[in-house]
Amino acid sequence: MLFLFWVPTLLTIILTIGFGYIYRENLKYRRCHMETQETLQPMGHRLGQFSTHQQNEAAKREETEEKLRGYLNFLDTLINTIPNPIYFKDGYGIYRGCNKAFAKRILGISRAEIIGSRSQDLTDQIPPELAALCQLNERKMILKGGVQSFEAEVPCSGGVQREFLFSIAAVKNDDDHGIGSVGVMLDLTEKNRAARDRLQKEKLQGVLETAGAVCHEMNQPLQTILGHTELSLANISPDNPAYLSLTKISKQIDRMAEITRKLQSITHYETMDYDRKTKIIDIHKASSM
Repeated sequence: MLFLFWVPTLLTIILTIGFGYIYRENLKYRRCHMETQETLQPMGHRLGQFSTHQQNEAAKREETEEKLRGYLNFLDTLINTIPNPIYFKDGYGIYRGCNKAFAKRILGISRAEIIGSRSQDLTDQIPPELAALCQLNERKMILKGGVQSFEAEVPCSGGVQREFLFSIAAVKNDDDHGIGSVGVMLDLTEKNRAARDRLQKEKLQGVLETAGAVCHEMNQPLQTILGHTELSLANISPDNPAYLSLTKISKQIDRMAEITRKLQSITHYETMDYDRKTKIIDIHKASSM
């Protein structure tokens, strides 16, 4: 009976202890939860800020990349709009870019076939002597700096030979170190042809003036000599020893008269070698007679 009396009491004590423990643990849990919430809340805020920052950075990066792509597309369009052939090489002489004028008009192949190649790799399009000339002037540009210019004959697509002025300059990085070169080609074919034609006309004009002066000064003496020779021949017998000499003189006068007529008939400038160092007017070829 005594044991039964203590049972409710023990149960009450046990339950009290149990509920007390649960209550304390619950308080601890709630306190820990609140502390965790207080700790996590700023972290969550910071994470939110970081996430927002990352999103903003990603958006800025995407915007920058889009601008860069637009700029590169514009630059490519601009380079291809320029009618002059243009090419780019790195420090090892490898083509890293060019415009359509260089690819199609000069080499006659696609830009994809050019980029990544050296001049020596494109022997079907670039003669070895032209490749060597370009390399020589590229070295001069590196040594002297500035822009290096030179003229050269270039076999273009379609088998046409044209004359170009090459202007090459160094491409430098932010540290002012050379990382390659850019070349621009100017077609001088028509200009050089016009200059040669003008020079030929000037030379021809000089020849015509000289020939006119020579003919004018020689005609009267020749006529006088010829008249006296013919008069002497008419007054002596063919058996006279002087007759043969006078006949030869007459033939040479006729020859000189023929030369003066050709001088007066010169229509173009034509020369021939006189010795190893001198050229003279080829009267017979320059004359229309």
